[in-house]
Amino acid sequence: MRITTGMMSNKYIKNLGKSANELYYLHDRVATGRKFFTGSEDPVGAIKAYKLRREYRLTQMYDSSISDVESFYTSAETNLMHISDNMERVYTSYLRGITGTMSADDREAIAKELDNLQQSILTSLNTKFEDKYVFGGTSREEIPFTLDKSTDPPTLMFKGLSVSDPKNAADFEKLKKEVINVDLGLGMKFDDSGNVNQDTVFNISMSGIKFMGYGTETVDIPSGQIEISNDLYSLIGEIKDKLRDPDFSMEDISPYIEKYEQQKKQVLVNATDIGAKSNYLEFLSLRNTSNQDNLNAKILDVEYVDSAEAIMDFSMQRYAYNAALSMGNRILENSFIDFMR
Repeated sequence: MRITTGMMSNKYIKNLGKSANELYYLHDRVATGRKFFTGSEDPVGAIKAYKLRREYRLTQMYDSSISDVESFYTSAETNLMHISDNMERVYTSYLRGITGTMSADDREAIAKELDNLQQSILTSLNTKFEDKYVFGGTSREEIPFTLDKSTDPPTLMFKGLSVSDPKNAADFEKLKKEVINVDLGLGMKFDDSGNVNQDTVFNISMSGIKFMGYGTETVDIPSGQIEISNDLYSLIGEIKDKLRDPDFSMEDISPYIEKYEQQKKQVLVNATDIGAKSNYLEFLSLRNTSNQDNLNAKILDVEYVDSAEAIMDFSMQRYAYNAALSMGNRILENSFIDFMR
C-alpha cells in the first residue's frame, strides 16, 4: 500500500488535534484544579462526589437551623434572666425587709415596685423574636399573655384561658407539653407507628405557662386556710393587696412572700435549663462545623487534583505538543521538496 503525502498529513493533523485537545484539557485542570469535568470521565468519583456534596449541603442546612435556634434560645434566656434578676432585686431590696412596723407610705412604695415588676414580667413573656412570640408554644403568632380587664383586679389569660381558673388545669398541662421538632443533624428517626423519636430531634417549643405557673394552692395558716395563686402575675398582685391593706399584718403576708420566694427560684431553674440547652446547641454547632471540615477535605480529595501533579502533566503535554509541531514542520517541508522534484 502506497503511503501518500495526503495520508501522512491527515494522520498528522488528526493526532495533532488530539494532542491539542489533551493540552487544553490539562490546562483546564491546572486552572480549575478539578480531576474531572463530566461524570463519564470518572463515574466512580462522580458518584462519590455527589454523595459527599449532598451531605455537605445538609450540614449547611443544619448550620443555618442551629444558628436560628441559638438566637431564639438566647432571646428566651435573656428575657427569663431579666425576670429572675428583677424578682431577686425586688425580694432583696423590699420584700425580705418587710416588718410589721413599716409605715403605710413605705408599703405603698414597695407596692409600686411590684407594679413595675408585674409589667416587666408580662412584657418579657410576650417578647418577640423575628415577629414570633418566644413563649407562645406552637402558636407563635398569637400573643401568649393578655389581661381580662373586665374583672377587678384584671385576670391574667394565657391563649384566652384564665390562669386562675382550676377548670383550665388540664388544658395548661397539654400546653406545657407542646413540641416543635427541628432536625439539627441528630439523625431524625421514626418509630413503627410513624411518630418521631424525640431523642433524634430538638424541641424548640417554649410555652409561657410553664414559666408563669397557673392555678392556686391551699395553704394552712394559724387562722385557717387561704388560697394563694401559683402564677407570678396574680401572686404579685395579691402581695400588693396585702401591702395596701389598712389592717396589714406580717402573719397575713408571710405565706405570700414565701410563695414568691419559691416562684423566684423556679424562674431561675427554668432560665438555667434554657442555658443548658443553649450550651448543647453550641456543642451541636461545633460538631456540625467539624463535619463540614471533614466532608470538605473528602470532597477536595475526590474532585480536585494535586496542583503540582496537574502542572507537571500540563508541562509534559505542552512539551509533547511543541515537539509534534516541530516534527510537522519537517514533514511538510520534506514533502513539498519531494513534490517539486
